[in-house]
Amino acid sequence: MEYYQAIFIGLLQGVTEWLPISSSGQVMLFLINLLKIPPEQAYSYSLILHLGTLMALFFKFRYDLGRILLKLILFRWEEEERFLFYSTLFTGIIGLPIYKTFKIVASSFNGEAINGIIGIALILTGIILKKAQEAPLEKLEKGLKSKKEEVTIFDAIVAGVAQGIAVIPGISRSGMTVGSLLLLGIKQEKAVRLSFLMAIPAITGALFLELPEVSSTSEPLTIPLAAVITAFVVSLLMIEVMLKIAKRLDFSKFCIFFGFIALIASLLEVLV
Repeated sequence: MEYYQAIFIGLLQGVTEWLPISSSGQVMLFLINLLKIPPEQAYSYSLILHLGTLMALFFKFRYDLGRILLKLILFRWEEEERFLFYSTLFTGIIGLPIYKTFKIVASSFNGEAINGIIGIALILTGIILKKAQEAPLEKLEKGLKSKKEEVTIFDAIVAGVAQGIAVIPGISRSGMTVGSLLLLGIKQEKAVRLSFLMAIPAITGALFLELPEVSSTSEPLTIPLAAVITAFVVSLLMIEVMLKIAKRLDFSKFCIFFGFIALIASLLEVLV
């Protein structure tokens, strides 16, 4: 991979991470189809790029994280501390086996097959997002206008499971977590905030698993570093803009559209 290509995928990661359209899926499709990188290596790259967005999250929530960490250490757990503990626990329980399984799949299957898997996952993400958007309207029609004031342990478990499933490229982490919380009756502002907070331990865990593999490759470390730095800078610049855009656009259609493109491309390459 060349430096300009690394900068581009960092840019792609920095923008798509804040939208419910699966940054890992978009990055993998680019790496596999345009740069002809093997699926297993593309999957590792898509995870390592989250280091840049993780740094942006640390910067964005630095004061909140300091307060939460202090409460966790002192065992003075309140709503957010309980939510982060149980959501992270179930993310690990669900996500780790899926991660290991997909690593095996990525190393065993060719690019066409992985295209198909990502395409199906993107379509599934689009359907879930559509249902999450429709659910509040259905509730309003039935007169159920109340929203939860506080998240429960059950809410945390559901969000954690949703985040664990999102280890699969094409399944949007933010789309799954925010969507599941909205369906459980959590206010949108709180759902988005909790989704960002629970991403921090999850991304940290994924990086802990992937960094040794990147350091063992023959490729200069400055190339993935350029991608990570780009992802960090773009994330800092775009996070607020992306959140505002996300409130106006229907990203379920975007996911379904790109999912069908990836799926059709996969079938065509297999047939040809």
